[in-house]
Amino acid sequence: MEFFHLIKATQKSGKPDAIFWQSQKTDARASLALDVALEDAEIETGRGRDYLKPVRTDFPVFNDLPEESTIDFEWCKRYELGEDNRTWYPIIKSEPEVENKQADNLPAGVSDSSTEKAALLRPVSRLRLSQRLIAHLINDTEVKEITEEQHVQIGEMESDDNDRYIQNLLLAIPNVPGIKALSAHVEWNLVSALKLVFERDQEEHAVSSFGEFMNEWIENPESRTLTVHKWLYDELPETVKNEIEPSSGTPVLTTVVTLPLRQRILVQFIANEYAYHIDAEQKKTILALELDVDNSYVQNMLLAAENVEPFKKASEIDIFRVITALKSVFPIDGKRVELSLVIQFFNAWFNTEHIDRGLLVKEWCKGNRVSQIQRSDTGTNAGGGNKTDRNSDYAHTLDTLDIEIALATLPMDFNIYDIPGGVYRRAKEIVSKKESPFKEWSKALRGTPGILDYSRASVFALIRNAHPDHYQYPGRLSGYINANLTESNHEDPTEEILVAARHNPEVSWEKELSLSVDVNGGGINQTGNASTSDSTPPVLEKVGKGIFSIEGLATGIPPSQNVDAETTSNVQMEKTVSNETENSSPLSKGQTEIIPVEGVAETGDDTTPLNIDTGHQNNSAGITLFSHLMVDLETMGNKANAPIVSIGAVFFDPDTGTAGAEFYKIISLESAMSSGGIPDASTIIWWLKKSPEARAEIVADDAIPLDDALLQFNEFIAENAANGSASVQVWGNGASFDNVILKSSYDRTGIHCPWVHWNDRDVRTIVELGKAVGFTPRYEIPFEGEAHKAIADAHHQVKYVSAIWQRLTKTDY
Repeated sequence: MEFFHLIKATQKSGKPDAIFWQSQKTDARASLALDVALEDAEIETGRGRDYLKPVRTDFPVFNDLPEESTIDFEWCKRYELGEDNRTWYPIIKSEPEVENKQADNLPAGVSDSSTEKAALLRPVSRLRLSQRLIAHLINDTEVKEITEEQHVQIGEMESDDNDRYIQNLLLAIPNVPGIKALSAHVEWNLVSALKLVFERDQEEHAVSSFGEFMNEWIENPESRTLTVHKWLYDELPETVKNEIEPSSGTPVLTTVVTLPLRQRILVQFIANEYAYHIDAEQKKTILALELDVDNSYVQNMLLAAENVEPFKKASEIDIFRVITALKSVFPIDGKRVELSLVIQFFNAWFNTEHIDRGLLVKEWCKGNRVSQIQRSDTGTNAGGGNKTDRNSDYAHTLDTLDIEIALATLPMDFNIYDIPGGVYRRAKEIVSKKESPFKEWSKALRGTPGILDYSRASVFALIRNAHPDHYQYPGRLSGYINANLTESNHEDPTEEILVAARHNPEVSWEKELSLSVDVNGGGINQTGNASTSDSTPPVLEKVGKGIFSIEGLATGIPPSQNVDAETTSNVQMEKTVSNETENSSPLSKGQTEIIPVEGVAETGDDTTPLNIDTGHQNNSAGITLFSHLMVDLETMGNKANAPIVSIGAVFFDPDTGTAGAEFYKIISLESAMSSGGIPDASTIIWWLKKSPEARAEIVADDAIPLDDALLQFNEFIAENAANGSASVQVWGNGASFDNVILKSSYDRTGIHCPWVHWNDRDVRTIVELGKAVGFTPRYEIPFEGEAHKAIADAHHQVKYVSAIWQRLTKTDY
């Protein structure tokens, strides 16, 4: 095997190029021999050296090859590489003697213009395709360079509308896609064949004839001579006398790939099979469709395609496939299709693997708007596109199926649609440790086709009614699943299935929280049974704005039936026996009026003093519940999908500034990101600039997973909310930050958000209201604790929000 290498010198080295050729059995031997030869010749190659790395070329067939296995510096003076950088061609040299003689005959001071023009030769390979064809057309031999005069002549011929031969030839080029892949030599052969078949002195030749001949000649390289002979003697090329009207025998075809995207889509839309060319009538049809604004189906299809990025880069065959799929999912004569639904389908189709696109279309035809086809562990379709008894916002995958399997293997009965927190955490532990019998059930069900289509109740019923030893025998377990996993209504399981699933609505997450309250007389005890010592049910007593007492729950004694308006005599107040230190730091005087903290004796104003004490109050009369909750998050981003790294929350009463129970958890950044959180680079840089104490907020060793933190946060709210979790008014710093990011995390983890959206409150809004009345306590109140620590920020926000609230709601102006 022969190996021919070019060793090219760098331009600044000024050294000549060299070649090296040899015969070796393998590439490895050839590389080794080349390295030895370069080392012997003291030639160094690579970056920063005088020579570039050797490049292998085609083996030249000339009689003056240099000696084998010798580095030669003369070869490149006689030969040069062609356009493909692989084929060697002789260097064409001008005749210096003639030029010198002509130059000697010129007067002094007069230069030879022909010599200057010879230096302005233009390589044919650098011309446009149309100009290259004209260059071959005007030369009787194959040339690699043209003069400046020839270049000007070619440009004039290209723009000459009266030369119908050239113009029709150029018009035919777009309909010949294979011409762009031809080498320079094959291009010359093609033009030579054109000159034989289509003589310039005959009648005008049709565009379609040029295109048909070139396509046939290019597509059949082994029989090109026969093609020319056929066109010369068997079938004469068609001619036309009228340049406007093409031949009636052969239609003028347009290649689809040369059209704009909207027209390419419409071509495949009107075609019953993949279309490569269209005729004039078809083009009129697609132009009319493109302009038909009353055709909502077509307009929505075009708008959707332009808003789906993969569509813009799709090949013609993919465009045909996705349009055919669209017509299958949404029949043209069916109901009107919404634009958003078409965009959703296009995105799903392009994001699905080719092998799964048929299944995707079938799911959409059934009405299941799935975004992807999920595969079971055995490679079959796992389903998941239909509606089940699960929450419609719940993303059901094989991983969430594992949680349900682990829950079903637990011995206790509970509400399968409102999982108690303790039960859920135990199920997650089972999954992480791969305990038996969970791991056997998981392996069997994850390999079951369509397993995600079944309801949660059917999965529970299947596992809880199996023989306790089935899981130990994979074959028996598989047979049991095939025989018993049958369900017709996945969205609404029957009462029999719920009974088999041991569904107990009384044991739920909400009930678990209430059962944790120990009743000593008259309330609910830990077993959930009502005490019989008093027939009067315990009730919550409202003792102030946003404050409720559970004294009745703790003692079993019903509150007084006083329905009078609230006054300072019946509002629960702090006891004088409190051992808490009272905050005695008044707000400093600013340019605007600041309500004092201590009192008003020195001013004579009888305005109610402002209470911003956020310490826990010792109330011997009972536990105080609240309906306002201040939340502060530390995150690694500013958008809704930002990962949360800590949550700080404080219950409080804005009327008095009293703070209640507090919640603080540091969250694992890895957990927050694995659940779908996306960090922001600018926020990361912001954190890096903070103090080590602030950065410790996100790297603490006691960080917990995001879902555990959210579940504990839900329990915290339920335990301390006055009227239940749904009634809590949640304050966040910014209408698009704390509350929005927190709810997004709930959605990504599939955990229920306990409060309703109309109870979202914004700290920044109330701060602006304070500014409107000339009251700005945010910077007047000293900050306590570490900055950018969520719980410290939450306490500070409680202080200045309460101050502004009391200023805005006071009535004794």
